[in-house]
Amino acid sequence: MALFDPTRHYPLLQIDWNPDTAQQAIDAIAHETITQLNTAPLLAGHPMDDQAFGSDLYFGKAGVLWAIDYLQTIGAIDSTFDVATHLDATLAQNRQRYPKVSPYPEQSSYLFGELPLLLLQYKLSPSKAKATEVEQAIHKNDTQPVRELMWGIAGTMLAAWFMHQWTQEAQWQSVFKQQADILLQDWQPVDGVGYLWTVDLYGSQQQWLGPVHGFASNLTPLIVGQSLLPEDDFQAIAAKAMQTVVQTAVVEDDYANWPAIYDAEKPQDLNLVQYCHGAPGMVTALAPFPQGVNEDFDRILVQGGELTWQAGPLRKGSNLCHGTGGNGYAFLKLFVRTGDPLWLDRARAFAMHAIEQYRLSRQLYGQLRYPLWTGDLGLAIYLWDCMQAQAKFPTVDMF
Repeated sequence: MALFDPTRHYPLLQIDWNPDTAQQAIDAIAHETITQLNTAPLLAGHPMDDQAFGSDLYFGKAGVLWAIDYLQTIGAIDSTFDVATHLDATLAQNRQRYPKVSPYPEQSSYLFGELPLLLLQYKLSPSKAKATEVEQAIHKNDTQPVRELMWGIAGTMLAAWFMHQWTQEAQWQSVFKQQADILLQDWQPVDGVGYLWTVDLYGSQQQWLGPVHGFASNLTPLIVGQSLLPEDDFQAIAAKAMQTVVQTAVVEDDYANWPAIYDAEKPQDLNLVQYCHGAPGMVTALAPFPQGVNEDFDRILVQGGELTWQAGPLRKGSNLCHGTGGNGYAFLKLFVRTGDPLWLDRARAFAMHAIEQYRLSRQLYGQLRYPLWTGDLGLAIYLWDCMQAQAKFPTVDMF
């Protein structure tokens, strides 16, 4: 069985790492985005995206505003753009649109709903009233199906974690642990595999694996917010997770990949090697688990990284979710995990290729691809992380 589909990938361009080139790309992406926000606040969608530009974190303006604020805050760009002035109107748009277009209108969605806009408002101007709105949005998922990071409780747990980081208030640890209990109640043993969530998603119940829709996505807030859990509980979670990662991997020689969905009776094709499905996302999400606990797990993460390198840059663009930048985060995570400079070199090689992809796309379509998760702003943050030799996946590892 082939571990990936080469038609989904490009050969890697051999371009030497140049931090000045990376900074120029960051500046150009940010400058054009800010110029558009100042002149045409309703940003244009992109032909490569299969959904109209909206108000959300994934495809829409919430992600754009978050990215500009983040790049300004960390000093990646020289800008004083006032993100706050755009938040009220964007939140109103989201509250009007989300119930009409969402498959789960009663669910609080981290990637598509109001929650990230409320978080950004609180971050920029903390108040008790805004904190209450955030908490109310989080608690919507207490009585909803667990699902995953895009629509479900994994996303609202991240929100609780960020609120705890900012406030250090015990109530947010309580909220986080309450939702962790709900999440872990749905984590069930599967014979010969380990422990998986069966996700009720888009009309079917399947055991998804990746960091947006499945197993890895539900582990993400538990990993990111592990300091809010009892140490023994986290160690038990890590042991179960590592066992499952090893058992669900498909390994050939020095390479490993994971299907989008685990199905013992009908094995899935292994054609995807991108953040949302396949080895890059599994490595990126799970690399923060401790080393030296499970040697098979340590080895298989490296094998997933090797497959990501072997497959090469993605044809879908330079973006995070299913593009070259997102795949590069697997290398950055492995660099942080192992200290091996090989992985940083590989991340930077993907960065230089992704810059060329962004430039060609900009020339071909005559515009940026604005969304954070599927477009050029996500690439800008990836380039910054390559410059800083760090691995902070946007809106997951930090907000």
